[in-house]
This record gives sequence, C-alpha cells and structure tokens, in this order.
Amino acid sequence: MAILGRIRDLISANVNAMLDQAEDPERMANEYLRQLTNELYEVRTNVAAAMADETKLEQRRIASFAEVTQWQTKAEAALRAGDEELARAALSRKVQAQKLAEQYQQQETAQEEQVNAMQEALVQLETRIAEVKAKKELIIAKKNRARTQEALQRTAQSVGRVSAIDKLDQLEERVDDELARAEAMARLEQGSLEARFKDLDQQTEVDSELAELKRKMGMA
Repeated sequence: MAILGRIRDLISANVNAMLDQAEDPERMANEYLRQLTNELYEVRTNVAAAMADETKLEQRRIASFAEVTQWQTKAEAALRAGDEELARAALSRKVQAQKLAEQYQQQETAQEEQVNAMQEALVQLETRIAEVKAKKELIIAKKNRARTQEALQRTAQSVGRVSAIDKLDQLEERVDDELARAEAMARLEQGSLEARFKDLDQQTEVDSELAELKRKMGMA
C-alpha cells in the first residue's frame, strides 16, 4: 500500500541529524510532527477499515464452510432416498461452496497480514511521534535556557553599570561633605570675627563709662 511506503519514508528519516542541521529546529520539528500526525490519522482510519473488512471475510468464510456442510448433508439425504441425481446436484453446490470458502479464507489471510502490517506501522508512527515530541521539548528547554542565560548576562552587565554609578554617587557625596565642611569653617571664622568686633565695641563702651566717671569725681 502507498500509505505504508510513505510511513517507511517518514520513519526512516534521521531525526537527530534533520533537527541538528535545521536553521530553526523547533519549526522543523513542528513540520515533521504535522506530517506524522496526518499520516497517523490516515493509518488509524485505514486500520479500522481493514479490520472491518477482515471481520466480513471471516464471517463469509464461516458461512461458506457452513454451506459446504449443509450441501454435504443434503447430498447424503438424497442418496439415502435413492435420488442419485439430486445427490449429484447437492454435491455440485457443495463443490462451489467449498471453492468460495477457500477463496474467502485466502482473502482473510491476506487481509490479516495487511492489518498486522498497518498496526505495526501505527505503533511505529506513535513511537516516532513521541520521540519527536520529546526532542522538541528538549529543543524548547535549550532555547529557554539560552534566553535565561542571556538575561542573566544582561543583568550582570546592568549590575556592573549600577556599581559604576554607585561609585560616582560616592564621589559626589565626598565632594558634598567637603563643601559642607568648608562652609562650616567659613561660618566659624565669620562668627569669630564678629565676636571680636563685639568685644571691641564693648571695650570702647566701658572706656567711655570709665572716663565719664572720672570726670564726675574730679579725677579727670
């Protein structure tokens, strides 16, 4: 059958080599699975039809052999009744039924062989489909792992950039501290200078008060 030839061609393919050489292994696996699945449906349909035909042939074989027995019984009855001509006619029908029964038996045997071959092809197809699905899952897992690795690498690079920024922040913070200290020193110096002038003003006022007191006491 043509379908068995197609199945042999599909199954004979080297899956690993085919997927390894493909530019997009996952896409190739999906296409191969599509072909296998299509053939699987057709094989199942043909197996069911072939099994139904085998059952019909078996029934016809059984019926034909039963008819052989019936004509044999009728020929014996006619002969016992002394009707040799009728017995001859019954035996003629028996021979026809015998030949038909043997033909049905041959067809049934051939049909059984075909059913077995198709059932074997069905098992091989199901096994190959499971194999390709497993291979596809492995491919997807590898792709996901590669994406994860790339993401981790990008994250590591980002962390490196963040570290550099952190260093800049630290440098800026040091500069801010130095500026703050400089401003504090300036404020301290300014405060000290103001205090000296305040002391000077206070001393001048005291000197004025002392001079006024001396004048009043006639000591000036």
